[in-house]
Amino acid sequence: MKTLESDPRSEVISIIRGFYSSLSVSEKKVADYILANLQDAIRMTLADVGHESGVSDATVLRFCRSIGYKRWLEFKVDLIRTLPGSPEQILDDVDSDDPPGMIAKKVVNCSIQALIDTLTVLDEEDFVQALELIAEADRILIIGVGTSGPMANEMHNRLLRLGLNCHVQTDSYIQVMESALLTSKDLIIVISQTGDSEDPLRTTALAKSKGSAVIVITGNTGSKLTEHADVVLLSVSHETRIETIASRIAQYAIIHALYVGLAMRDIGSTVEKERLIWDAMMNSSTFQSQ
Repeated sequence: MKTLESDPRSEVISIIRGFYSSLSVSEKKVADYILANLQDAIRMTLADVGHESGVSDATVLRFCRSIGYKRWLEFKVDLIRTLPGSPEQILDDVDSDDPPGMIAKKVVNCSIQALIDTLTVLDEEDFVQALELIAEADRILIIGVGTSGPMANEMHNRLLRLGLNCHVQTDSYIQVMESALLTSKDLIIVISQTGDSEDPLRTTALAKSKGSAVIVITGNTGSKLTEHADVVLLSVSHETRIETIASRIAQYAIIHALYVGLAMRDIGSTVEKERLIWDAMMNSSTFQSQ
């Protein structure tokens, strides 16, 4: 097994070619496809590459491991960084000579497009089912790691305002601890744009084994994470970067749509809870100023 150098810009293309002769016939199909379609590959999921290469998802993962990577996501990060200009790429379509005003317009337009695309694929039945699962759950565990952590905290803030029994965890180990205590009456909401992160997958699989319902908010419907889901809500973004920007806007929109959908079920109760919250906040401010 090759040990990758610490330099994140290590030449992935050279690595593939160097290991090519030692790959199996099916792994060579993956290598051939990636080498011939570099720009497409950086936008694809593991399942997409498997489909286009004519092999299984497991074969794509074996290919990654055969050339020294543990996961597809890890391989794709280095592949993106290897391509010309990509290390400096902050957002797709933004050029180094763009004036500030043009940058602002491109960023906003990218966010608008993500919202439009997310709305296009929004399944009303899935959305209604998600509302039902949230409303009926005894306990709700919300998880997200890395840059999905702020999204998990936002969802917790929204649901807490409705008086729901919810918890948020962005620490991988505590997620597992809380998931181990879930029951068939509980719900776990998982936020992961790539759907490839190992920690949320482990936590979700454990929750499912306990009989808990699972809602997944992701940009990757072909990930292993969605196999455990009762409901998948898709946040669409066509960015090539691993740490996407516009997808977060789409995720916020989904989270807020769920909040409003739940709030509208009992407007009187929602308004009363908001009054209690604001009364408490105002009293707290009064006490602090004394």
